[in-house]
Amino acid sequence: MNFTHDGLSLWYGTPDAPAPIDEVAPRDGSSLIVAARPAKPTNTVLVRYRVDGGIVRAVPGRELRIDYERDAQYFAVTFPAFPSGDVVEYSPVLSCAGRQVPPAHIATRFPSKFRLPPKSARPAAPTPPPIPQKQRYGAGLNFVATVQVTFGTTQFVGDTAAGMRINFFVGQGLVEGPGFRGKVTDGSSDQMIVRRDGMGVVRIRAAFATEDGAILDVESGGYADFGADGYRRALAHSLPDRAPLVVSPLISTRHPKYAWLSRLQCIGVGQTHLAVGQATYHVYAVSTQGLTVTL
Repeated sequence: MNFTHDGLSLWYGTPDAPAPIDEVAPRDGSSLIVAARPAKPTNTVLVRYRVDGGIVRAVPGRELRIDYERDAQYFAVTFPAFPSGDVVEYSPVLSCAGRQVPPAHIATRFPSKFRLPPKSARPAAPTPPPIPQKQRYGAGLNFVATVQVTFGTTQFVGDTAAGMRINFFVGQGLVEGPGFRGKVTDGSSDQMIVRRDGMGVVRIRAAFATEDGAILDVESGGYADFGADGYRRALAHSLPDRAPLVVSPLISTRHPKYAWLSRLQCIGVGQTHLAVGQATYHVYAVSTQGLTVTL
């Protein structure tokens, strides 16, 4: 293709300016080279295009090089990806100081076109292998310690969107396991939200100081089951004395003697004894036991 108008020349689809014309071009990465004469710094190239006769869009050219012997300037143009459609019609336009080539009545006719290949079907998502139904991972429980805390202050914060908020501040506490003893440090607390179904959602932040100088940082969630009327009793500041308690402590320490505790997922089971402001639970480490055939 070669156009001359207003003292400007533009060509493409030639050996020095290749372009897809009446051929199949890729849906992603289709491009062409547009050549212009005379070579001027004010030259700009814009390629107008449409897919299947639809909305007209435009993509600008990027100056590629100048052939000073031929007074020719070359622009590279890359089309965006075409996720749909079959035929792309296009018209390169060279503009310079208010002049353009080809003239408007030709540029709007889209003198060139190329075809797009058929859309390839998306590969089906891989099907994950089925979970073996005759095998289950076993679990074991190994005793770690007994924890008993005595609450110095109970703070009924008030009702919230999630439930009744209560804070239990630890006055004193003991932890004892095989080969070690310790105390619960000042500032440890149990925060609780008693839901409308009577379940107390527990969040524990505590630290244990062992007799041999280790500090064990403990964070835990859990539940205390206050029964169906637990929420009403929480609002009345009169929780049941006894309630089953299940927590899931995570222990962290840098003390070399107790580093093994930092590698455990633990579970604690016990109960509250709020008439004397206490809660007691036994902590067990969950261990994996490989696969066990159950059926």
